[in-house]
Amino acid sequence: MDEERLAIVTGGARGLGLAMVDALLGQGVVDRVAVFDLLDDPIDDERVSVHRCDVTDAGSVRAAYAEVGAVPRVLVNNAGGDPGSGVTAAANGPFADPGEFRRMVDLNFTSAHLVTSIVGPDLTEGAAICSTASIAGQVASPLFAYGAAKCAVIHWTKSMARVLGPRGIRINAVAPGIIRTILWEQLEPDIDRYKQNVVSRIPLLDDQTPEDIADAVAFLCSGRARSITGQTLAIDGGMTAGEPIFGSWETADGRSWSSPPG
Repeated sequence: MDEERLAIVTGGARGLGLAMVDALLGQGVVDRVAVFDLLDDPIDDERVSVHRCDVTDAGSVRAAYAEVGAVPRVLVNNAGGDPGSGVTAAANGPFADPGEFRRMVDLNFTSAHLVTSIVGPDLTEGAAICSTASIAGQVASPLFAYGAAKCAVIHWTKSMARVLGPRGIRINAVAPGIIRTILWEQLEPDIDRYKQNVVSRIPLLDDQTPEDIADAVAFLCSGRARSITGQTLAIDGGMTAGEPIFGSWETADGRSWSSPPG
């Protein structure tokens, strides 16, 4: 009988992380998932166990890992965000309070390194790691601490790929675009203005869903991505390519063409 394939997903109890849990199981990438989260309410799936864990605390991570009692085939460093403070917090300004800035970096970058430093040495050939970055780490934004932390995730991913690769272990990241999360509700509470912002900034004229991101994570952690490592995949509707260009043109053979269709 084949050995059971386990994934550890941090921040997997709700939202984006829970969508990743569902995708990893639903697409057959793993057989079981252990969720590390401060929310320890059980998930209604016998294949999922939830372990209370503060991913910024080494002792807490070690305790949760010991509780799992098995080495994962997949590690997803998803925990992050800005719980409870939002974009008005001192952490996000250009002259942020150093303590708040450090808290944001610890949650959104150092946690990925901490969890990987504890779990990673046990991983064997064929294992995969995927971390949640953000397009805020690729394009300058008003989210100073958050963006800096996610940029660090992207650079760290490239560096780790060079070390883990010779052991047959892959590491990648995903960079979500605009998703109507709590953070975006704080950035733009008005839903109509939010939709206008999406259309003006995203070439595909639509925001992203947790399932969009989760599908990319499942792919990167699967055997289908066996030759992909050190990469950050932006799932952003084309946002990092630039704003959509609207207009009408004539083709070389005299046909008219417009974007969007008019």
